[in-house]
Parts: sequence; C-alpha cells; structure tokens
Amino acid sequence: LSLNLPLGKTVAAMDLLVPGVGELIGGSQREERLPMLLSKMEESGLDPEDYWWYVDLRRYGSVPHSGYGLGFERLPCYVTG
Repeated sequence: LSLNLPLGKTVAAMDLLVPGVGELIGGSQREERLPMLLSKMEESGLDPEDYWWYVDLRRYGSVPHSGYGLGFERLPCYVTG
C-alpha cells in the first residue's frame, strides 16, 4: 500500500462497506517508489531477494497504479438480503 505523504499516517486505500455484509469492495494504490517499498519490506522482516521479480518491476520503472477486489460471494448476499 502506498503511504500518503508527507505525514505517512494513512495509506491510499478504500473499502466499500454495506449493512449486513461488511466489506463488499476493497481497493488500494500499490507502492511504486522503490526506496519506500524496500524500507517497508525490511520493516516487515521480508527478504527482498525472495521478491526479486516484484522489486525489479519497481526498479526498472513503474507508474502509480491501483486496483480493487470485489468479494463476489458477498454481492449476492447484499442484493438478496
């Protein structure tokens, strides 16, 4: 997740919460800044060598990008009550 700067107290993310089901959709911006990514990996105890392919995606150029996920089984629950 990408930290919102300058304070770094929040991340660029969202959740769509609906009554009776909870989170229906969740989305976030991926971290495209290599130094920030490596710092977070170190902070979390992850070895960047284990994620070499992901780190290389950022090393050789990336743009800010986001994604979301829909809990499909939750949609019928919400629609049908």
